[in-house]
Amino acid sequence: MAEEGTPQQLPFVKETVLKKRKENEAWAVKNRERKAAKRQRRRDEGKGTIKRPEEFVREFRNKELDFRRMRTRLKVRKQPPAEGLSSKLIFAIRIPGTVDLHPHIKKVLRKLRLTQVLVGVFLKATELTLKRLLVVEPFVTYGFPNLKNVKELIYKKGRGFWDKEPFPLTSNDLIEKALGDHGIICLEDIVHEISTVGPHFREASSFLMPFKLKCPERRLQMKKKPYKDGGDSGNRGDKINELIEKLN
Repeated sequence: MAEEGTPQQLPFVKETVLKKRKENEAWAVKNRERKAAKRQRRRDEGKGTIKRPEEFVREFRNKELDFRRMRTRLKVRKQPPAEGLSSKLIFAIRIPGTVDLHPHIKKVLRKLRLTQVLVGVFLKATELTLKRLLVVEPFVTYGFPNLKNVKELIYKKGRGFWDKEPFPLTSNDLIEKALGDHGIICLEDIVHEISTVGPHFREASSFLMPFKLKCPERRLQMKKKPYKDGGDSGNRGDKINELIEKLN
């Protein structure tokens, strides 16, 4: 205990730690500025746009057509039980399609965190997840990723979201702060939890931001036929790994 009147000695902090803190603070400021500029640009682009009446009619018809097709899929297609799948881990990718989506389909895509084209997310194969994927099947493709692609996706394109800020997965300290309560303290723990669909898969997958994938040489398109019939959408099974390697 320090004697009264003597100055209290501050704890020693390494210069590298201080430098890293400064870099993180500067990155957070730049990220907030970039987001603010993006929001302002979107507001400016939305001003002064005038739609013709026929455009409103076409949008309404497209939305209703998507909704009717969705209801037909749910009635006709038999959903395989989650217990009978070869893997409990699913990787889903949003593919290009019509922008005139029905509100219900938009809501399901938001729940799956597939709100942008060419983003991918890890999902746990449950009855609810499979039903949601069936609802939005024309707008997504999905399958069962292997350990190699899980590891490469997280290492190459992984970004975390903590304290209302996204950050690259370059610091195990931030990972421990965000997921330490669940026994996940480093990047290897995240890879293990995702690949094995561990008990804290939900927390780990929610911590990871959707993966932004690159555009393939042959652009994926929304086709009426599912993947098994020559289209791009729907369940690819193990062949999703070939697509992941092209997009990663």
